[in-house]
Amino acid sequence: MKISALKLVTLPVLAGALAMTGHGQVGPRAVEGAGCVWEGEETGCLMVTDKETDVLYNLLITSGERPAIGTGVFFMGNLHQGQTACMQGRPVDVKSWVKRKMPCSEPEKKKNKPSPY
Repeated sequence: MKISALKLVTLPVLAGALAMTGHGQVGPRAVEGAGCVWEGEETGCLMVTDKETDVLYNLLITSGERPAIGTGVFFMGNLHQGQTACMQGRPVDVKSWVKRKMPCSEPEKKKNKPSPY
């Protein structure tokens, strides 16, 4: 009898705990990439099309120096949660970036690919 009472109490508690974990906010996802910086459609937006994956990123740099347009960079950060004014690419909260030597030219039609999300 004790076992069945334990099952009756444990099963709903376990099911509730599993249901709540599915609704929690997912933490930031780490991102890194390398490419040439170019200006987005909106003023002040820094865009980079990753050389390896061809994914378009919107670099959000809130402090420190910003890379110049036409500069090759390697960046690391987390995917930004929420909307941005740039409305292009995957927004990334940049934690760090460094210059990289690479040939940079104006991208073809700025590679304005639709965002995959």
